[in-house]
Amino acid sequence: MPITLNITITLPEGSTVEIAEQPGEASGVEPSLAELIADYWDRLSGNGRRIFAAAARIENHAGPGFTLDDIAENLSITYESAKSMHRTAGRTARKWREDTGAEPPVDLVDMGEYGWKKEHGGERTSYRLPEGVAEIVSELATA
Repeated sequence: MPITLNITITLPEGSTVEIAEQPGEASGVEPSLAELIADYWDRLSGNGRRIFAAAARIENHAGPGFTLDDIAENLSITYESAKSMHRTAGRTARKWREDTGAEPPVDLVDMGEYGWKKEHGGERTSYRLPEGVAEIVSELATA
């Protein structure tokens, strides 16, 4: 539901006022996927960026269906570290939901393929990034 806010400011004669709008706010223009991802990327911690950049590299190279083990291997870190870094990125996701009322534009999406992964010696979830995200994240990560 839109909110109307009326503000009255009394300024000395000859003063000027500028109003800058954020994309998608007062202007009524919806931000593009790339703008949403860039905004979210700026909010992520360094470790969150590392997790999603690795996911994008894997998905761009091999396609969807990677695990946190694959991300850990890509980053040359342990599975436990990758899991912790991904959990920490969840704080950004929660804040995004609170601020925007929308799901985060960058996330590891569960593909519903949880099961035994012989190469990882345990049960693992297979992930993908949302449609169109891997390419944009790759560009942001190399910028």
